[in-house]
Amino acid sequence: MAEKHLPEGVRETGRKLFEQVQERAAALGGRHDAPPEPPVEEATLQDEPLDRSDPIVVVVFGYPGDAATDRVAAVFTAEGIPFRRMNLHDQPQAARQIAGVTGVMAPPYVYVRGRFWGGEGEVDGLRALGELHTVVAGDLAGLSDEARRIGKLREEFDDALTAENIILRLRRGHILTLDDLDCWFEPGPEGQGRLFYEGAPRAADELAEVAAEIAARSAAGDLRAVWRFEPAVSI
Repeated sequence: MAEKHLPEGVRETGRKLFEQVQERAAALGGRHDAPPEPPVEEATLQDEPLDRSDPIVVVVFGYPGDAATDRVAAVFTAEGIPFRRMNLHDQPQAARQIAGVTGVMAPPYVYVRGRFWGGEGEVDGLRALGELHTVVAGDLAGLSDEARRIGKLREEFDDALTAENIILRLRRGHILTLDDLDCWFEPGPEGQGRLFYEGAPRAADELAEVAAEIAARSAAGDLRAVWRFEPAVSI
């Protein structure tokens, strides 16, 4: 459907920009700079399509040979935390959109469970606090105030796929991955905007209708859905 309705540039924007950690994400391929040891960790650094059942929840976006990206990768390796390392040279559109969403122009970009946590400084800070593993485990409620400040956790969101929650989060700029396609909302002036659903643009005033349809499909077990790209600073 995307091939039919959208030009390549729009389709590229809609493709997933980071991990298919845990259940899903886009297949981002390319080279990687994996450290030679330990061998068991080497497999976690490969730039390759990720299986939807993959339990890895940490993804490091960067460039081969980038010193800061290498240092972040070394931290996760030393801490025994499995991760994926993605080569942004092979994903220029992803690099531009990640920079636009995060407001950070230079890699590495570290995502944990679909949420942007920062780069080298933030990872080092969480490690120094002894809370890096807590973040990886997804226990945000158990974080200290300092760790929450590092992660800019100003607001938490429910993952429930109710129509009301879908509308709320899409309007906040979050992305809902539905099977192999992303659904998101781009606000415009005077309440206008564009909604993207099932690979095609929809009118902004169809948001409530689409949200109700997604909620019904989810309740019926007709799709697999996961929230992605929670903004670092909530609107």
